Amino acid sequence: MTQSPCSAEERADRLLTMGRRLLQLIQAEIVALRERRLDGASIDFEEKERLAHAYRLEITHIKADPTLLNGVRPDQKHDLRELSSGLEAALSGHQTALSAMKEVSEGLVRSIAGEIASARSGPAGYGRSGALQSGARPDSSGVTINARA
Repeated sequence: MTQSPCSAEERADRLLTMGRRLLQLIQAEIVALRERRLDGASIDFEEKERLAHAYRLEITHIKADPTLLNGVRPDQKHDLRELSSGLEAALSGHQTALSAMKEVSEGLVRSIAGEIASARSGPAGYGRSGALQSGARPDSSGVTINARA
């Protein structure tokens, strides 16, 4: 996908095609995350990664040499600007959805870890006076849980 096209119009068409498909994939992933389907991010992962990489390379080439888009039709310029804005908005929404999903997942992990720790607490120990201590009991859980999802 990174071959040089014959004309600026072909380059713009290729960039629009890649960007639109990438936008579709991002929007589908946002929907999956909002529906709390954890596998939503992995459904089209390879295609999304390939498109994102190719799109980024193409944009980098154009930024390095803006003349690559000389001769682009006005409607293509308009479409490229709209696509760029749409991708920025979608990526912002994607970040929000991922952050929310991460927060929920980490909360679940902390809650489960707390329950396991309370269920597996060690017995109360004896204090200096020989009486049972009623304070915090040491954790004797054999389970180690990373609170980060």
